[in-house]
Amino acid sequence: MPDPPARMKSNPNVNPLFNSKINPKANASINPLLNPWINPHQNGRISPKSNNSLDPVVTTSLNPTVNSLLDPKQTSKFSGLRRWTPDSELTGYIVNTHTKAVLLLFDKNLEWIAFAIDNNREGYNLFDLGGDWNGYLLKNAAGGLNEFNLEGDWMAFIM
Repeated sequence: MPDPPARMKSNPNVNPLFNSKINPKANASINPLLNPWINPHQNGRISPKSNNSLDPVVTTSLNPTVNSLLDPKQTSKFSGLRRWTPDSELTGYIVNTHTKAVLLLFDKNLEWIAFAIDNNREGYNLFDLGGDWNGYLLKNAAGGLNEFNLEGDWMAFIM
């Protein structure tokens, strides 16, 4: 088990409550509910329902159940990124695909649970395996990503 990052909850480079530049509730330009360019319901180029080439469920080269190189249970080519709760508890792993626009999210048991599509601005939109939009990832000031639900609540960070 990897060591959790130290004191991220109080780090203003990661915690959006201490940094309005990385807080979608305070910065409308990074909030996909307020910025149509990064909203997959308003921009079909970043929606798996409109752009099947970005949907790993239907695009076999991006699907870890078909492409064993993307399945962390079967390969050592894992990106190294991990998902942590704001309290630094490990919740899962991230796998990069050959298409830089798509990330795969796995839980801590290495089960594929979601995917993320680059919004071409400040992060990624999160989708469940049914292709429903349920959150987003935004760059934080520590070189990682913060995960938010659609209400803009900070759910996790990725480093």
